[in-house]
Amino acid sequence: MPAVPSPPQTASRRNGLTFEQWREAIDTSFLPLAYSRQASGRFHCSFSYARFGACAVADLEVDAHRVAREPRHAAASDAGFFKIFWQLSGHSRVAQRNNAAELAAGMWSIYDTAQPYSIDMGERSRVLVLLVPQAHAFGWRQAAANLGGQALPGEGAARIAVSALGALLHDTCAGHLLDHHGQAVLQDSVVSLMETALQGVRAAQPAACDMDGVAGVAGSAVARRLGEARMRRLAEFVDAQLHDPELCAQRLATVLNVSRRTLYNLFREAGLTPHAYILSRRLRQAARRLSGEPGRTITEIAFALGFADAAHFSRVFHERFGMSPSQWRQRHAGAHIVLPH
Repeated sequence: MPAVPSPPQTASRRNGLTFEQWREAIDTSFLPLAYSRQASGRFHCSFSYARFGACAVADLEVDAHRVAREPRHAAASDAGFFKIFWQLSGHSRVAQRNNAAELAAGMWSIYDTAQPYSIDMGERSRVLVLLVPQAHAFGWRQAAANLGGQALPGEGAARIAVSALGALLHDTCAGHLLDHHGQAVLQDSVVSLMETALQGVRAAQPAACDMDGVAGVAGSAVARRLGEARMRRLAEFVDAQLHDPELCAQRLATVLNVSRRTLYNLFREAGLTPHAYILSRRLRQAARRLSGEPGRTITEIAFALGFADAAHFSRVFHERFGMSPSQWRQRHAGAHIVLPH
C-alpha cells in the first residue's frame, strides 16, 4: 500500500499581536487552551510557526501570562498529542499530574495533552514548542507519563533536536519548504532524537539503574507479538553478535523471518526501535563487564561490544545510567549484576 503523503508544508511569522490575537493564533495552530494574565495594557508577542509531516513547531517570544490545558479541552479532543516545550530564554513554571518545576534557559519539559497541565511564562520568555501526535511517537508514552511537568536538561539529543527545529523554522519562514520526503525524514529524526533524550533522562533517575530497564520492558512487549521462544532466539542472537559493529535491523529481521517494516512495527508497538534495542543490550552487557571484569580496560570493553570509539561509548553509557563507565566501575566493582533474559 503506498504511503499517504504528508500535507504541503506551511509556515508563518507574525509580530505585534494583541493578547486576543495571540490566543486565537495558538488555538488555531496548536490546541485550545485557557489563557490569563495579571498585567494590563499592551501585550508583546512574536512567533514563527511551521508544520512538517504530522507535527507543528513554533518559536514564541511573549510577555508574562498563563496557559492551561483543562479537562474540558482534553475531553473534546479526538486525538492525543505530546508537546515538548524548550525554554530558550527567560523562565517558566510548568506543571502536570503531581510534578511542577521551574524552567530556566536551556531546559525543557514534556506534556501529554490528554492530561491537564499548566505553564506560567515569565516576562519576555522565549520558547520553542513542538507538537507531535501520539500515534507518531510510541516510544514517548511511558516517559511522558513519568516525566510530564518536570524540568529536563537540554543537552545531547535534545539539543540537536531543538537546533534542527530552529533551522527548519528559519528556512521555512524564508520560503524554503521541504518536500514530502524531507518532511517525513525530519519528523522521524526529531521523534527519534527526543526518544533518545527521554530514555536518557529516565535512565539517569535512581530507579532506572535497575538492569531490567528498557530492554526488558521492550522485550516483554515485543514477545507478546512474537512469542516467547522467538523473542529468546532474538535476544540470544543479539547477545552473541554484540561484538559486531555492523549488527543492524535487517539482520534481526532475517533471524525472525519477517520484513524490515514488520520488524519496525513490532518494536514501535513496544515503544522502541531495533537500533535502541541493540544499544540497550550492549549497554547492559557493558555494565556487567565493567563491574565483573576489572582486568579489562573501558576501551577494551567498548570495542568488544561493537562500539566504534570509547568517547561514543562513554556518552551513551552516561545517558543510560546517569554516570560515566569509570564511575560505574568504581561504584559497582565486584558486584553481581543480575541481567534479565
